[in-house]
Amino acid sequence: MKIKHLTLSLFCLCSLYQFTFMGQVTTHRLNNIWRYQEGDYPKDSLIKAVQSQSLTLGYNETVVLTFNNPSANKSPYEFRITPTELYSKWRLIGEAPVLNLPTLNGGNYSLELRTEDKVVAQLAITVKQAFWQKWWFVPSIILYVLLLIGIFVYLFLLYNFRQKLKIQYVRNSIAADLHDEVGSNLTSIAIFVELLRRKSPPELFPILDKISANSTESVQLMRDTIWAIQAKNDDFELFTQKLKSLASELLAAKDIALMFESKIEHIKNVVAMEQRKNAYLIYKEAINNIVKHSNASKVLIKLFVENQRIWLIINDNGCGFDTSQIRDGNGLRNFIERAEVNEMQFSIVSVKDEGTTITLGIPLP
Repeated sequence: MKIKHLTLSLFCLCSLYQFTFMGQVTTHRLNNIWRYQEGDYPKDSLIKAVQSQSLTLGYNETVVLTFNNPSANKSPYEFRITPTELYSKWRLIGEAPVLNLPTLNGGNYSLELRTEDKVVAQLAITVKQAFWQKWWFVPSIILYVLLLIGIFVYLFLLYNFRQKLKIQYVRNSIAADLHDEVGSNLTSIAIFVELLRRKSPPELFPILDKISANSTESVQLMRDTIWAIQAKNDDFELFTQKLKSLASELLAAKDIALMFESKIEHIKNVVAMEQRKNAYLIYKEAINNIVKHSNASKVLIKLFVENQRIWLIINDNGCGFDTSQIRDGNGLRNFIERAEVNEMQFSIVSVKDEGTTITLGIPLP
């Protein structure tokens, strides 16, 4: 017991000696720290806090600080905590040196206690930061969000890529089936028609010719459909070559001069399959009409990009026609219908004895 009393006496002497701040002796010693829902502060930790004149608290920890009153002072006590906005000025706490320490954000603070305008106790307080107050929290959240976005984009691109592969596989399969099965059947029809011609009376020849012509036209239409479906033909340069090749072949048969101008650089997958097919069929029908009805001597075809559209212009110097009859005959009624289905702009201008200009605008994605 004597050793215990001696230890406490030495502790009190050391405390009185150590409570000096900025040259001013503090007379009030920290006696007790009570923590909300946890009770009194451990004795060893309390001794360390008194000796070091510092206190470390957890984030959002609520404590009550009790100081001794060696002179039995009855004057009211005031406190302040710096640096803070709410408690940087002196605040009254009553006649007892007991302070319910307000909740502080993470950081370092200085607590001062005074009475009769004299500072009687000082304490350095460190409040631990919550993990979301650490410097690394915001960068970690940003990095995590970027990682999630990256994973989402990767999965989306992977899914999109696989879907495109599936679509290409289906397209190629359909094209192969059309070529092998439908093509062979149409060819068989043409052969059977020729056999029937040999054994049929002359009055049936017009019907057989009609069947043969329809069969040939169906074969050509099937070939165009196969060409449009095949994934390898998504390259716009191949589409341009197809347009030029068709016009050269058909116009050369009628000795019509062709000028083909393309100002489109090498681009791929800019036109959807359905758009490309309908644009080609409109173009093919327009060239056929020029060959059959225009009496033109030259044709100018232009391809260029403007206002987020690929523009195809077909101009001839033929006889022209009455555009009010555009929905009658010659396949022209299909032009507008095909263009509207794929949101393409279509116009046709024809002047008697001067020629016809057809304009087709294909939207870019």
